[in-house]
Amino acid sequence: MKIIFAKKSSLFIFLWFILMFFYGDIISSQTGSRGGPRLSRSMEQAIQLYNEGEDNDAMNRFMDILVKGSPAEKALANEYINKITLRMNTGLIPVKDAADAVPIQAVKQETRKSGADIYEEAAKPQYEPETRDKKELAAEKITAGIKEIRRNLLLELQKYNGIKIFVPTGEDMPNAVSINSDYIFAIEPGKETVFRTGAGKMLSGLSGLIFTLGNASCLIIPEGSVGGDIKIADIRRAIALSSYLTGRGISNARIDVHLMGSDLRLPKELTVVGGIILLFDYKKELRLTQTEDTRAKGPKVSLGVFPTAISVYNNEGAIIEFSVFESPDKEPPTWRFQIFNLQPDNTLLLIQEINGNGHQYHQSFWNGRKDFFGAAYENGKYLFSITASDVRGNESSMRKMLLLKSQSGQETETSSKEKAGAPKKKEIGKVLSGKTEKEASPAEKGTRKSVKLAPSKSGALKTAKKTPVSKPSAPVSSKPEPTQDETAPVSDADQTEFSGQVIYKIYFRDGSSSITPNSERKLSQVADNMNLYPMAKVKLTGYAYSGEPNSETVAQNRANFVAGVLSNKYGITKQRIEIHTRISETPKSIVEIKMLGKE
Repeated sequence: MKIIFAKKSSLFIFLWFILMFFYGDIISSQTGSRGGPRLSRSMEQAIQLYNEGEDNDAMNRFMDILVKGSPAEKALANEYINKITLRMNTGLIPVKDAADAVPIQAVKQETRKSGADIYEEAAKPQYEPETRDKKELAAEKITAGIKEIRRNLLLELQKYNGIKIFVPTGEDMPNAVSINSDYIFAIEPGKETVFRTGAGKMLSGLSGLIFTLGNASCLIIPEGSVGGDIKIADIRRAIALSSYLTGRGISNARIDVHLMGSDLRLPKELTVVGGIILLFDYKKELRLTQTEDTRAKGPKVSLGVFPTAISVYNNEGAIIEFSVFESPDKEPPTWRFQIFNLQPDNTLLLIQEINGNGHQYHQSFWNGRKDFFGAAYENGKYLFSITASDVRGNESSMRKMLLLKSQSGQETETSSKEKAGAPKKKEIGKVLSGKTEKEASPAEKGTRKSVKLAPSKSGALKTAKKTPVSKPSAPVSSKPEPTQDETAPVSDADQTEFSGQVIYKIYFRDGSSSITPNSERKLSQVADNMNLYPMAKVKLTGYAYSGEPNSETVAQNRANFVAGVLSNKYGITKQRIEIHTRISETPKSIVEIKMLGKE
């Protein structure tokens, strides 16, 4: 009996193992590797492409799922599209299984709805603690300054037919913006995600408005998402707008693209749901823990400056925003924020530094004065820098430039060569008529002062002697009022501008680094003139709009491009070419060319 019982027990155990084996196989076939419903093959392939770093192919598959997939997979696709957008903007390396990365943790932070709270302790002088009265006065001035910037931007944006701004009654902080995407994006087939020519000023104003909203989060809702009629082109446009805003320096923690319109709560003021919608949330806590592995590049950082040019004498100021993210494994980064003055010899002079640890979102207001109420800093360029490092020593950094304009509001020439080596105005150039500046009559001096001419032209000198200041002679009045290039000092006494010369303007196509056909013909004319005057030089001034991302680099690239054409195509030696740059407060994508030297 014992033997029979043992055989029955063995048989029972054997059957139980077989049952559990097949039961487990059935369960595993009904669930995915993430413990939920089994993912479709399309979703699995998209996730695999994402993990392999094939972002473009993965993005296309996720967008297809977003349009055709089940509700559960649409939500997951939305999550991955946001991750791909973040990675494309920052170049971060994906973790082995990004979907299983440590969840983003919210950072406990006070919600700031006005500019008063933007004034930070770090701006205090190290040697003299601020009194409460001084701090309160600074807070009032900052609040008024940011409110004025926001008011001007709202007035400016409301002039565009393609933008509708919704502000609750009795407030000045908008809670939604509706954008007709055809006003900012090209409508030609294949260019749906390319920004339209002339949309730069509108986009710059939109990003500036977001800067003035403190730490409010901005949710971008693609066109068609609210009504459930979303298209792939609409998703790409929303992602392109997100990339533009983060490229201007708005923290990734504040910008998000929402692709599922069904669970949205729209404000009652929002009466237009067509186009791209921006929703602002002033109570949402910022998320400063990233879901990407940055062990190869250091912590993720952001840095933004708006506006990029200010005048101390007009009581203007700029909003400075930076953020530092911590890694998924919660390793606290260390960071360093610095402000440098770009000296005439292109060296950097440190004027302020703040150090800290851990993740950080920080917004401050810089008015170009020492300790906010002190003496004004000198005119010129100022470099803002944020650098963060992790416990392994990996470092990441970001820099932005700001132009401090002169008292008259004119932009400062960026050429360090002119600043460092320029003689005084009394020593500038030769008078081509043979007269020195000392021989000029009072009438000549008055005329020169009134129109701010640079080195005197022979025609002007000969006629100005006989003509009163209030009624300049025809050669003077026939010329247009000079630009600042004509008032800027030159670096050499022989580099006098040609009398009666023409300023050649080389135009670049919007959104590209190529010039127009007419501008190509102008370059040929410049080369011919230089061959006629072998002792002459040319002065190239590259312009860029302050609203363009990395405007300083853009201006430099434009000037370098023109210099390259003159040198490589027409054989003009580089020693005969001077390169300068200038940042403009209005859209300007040109390079100006002037002839210098002896005729």
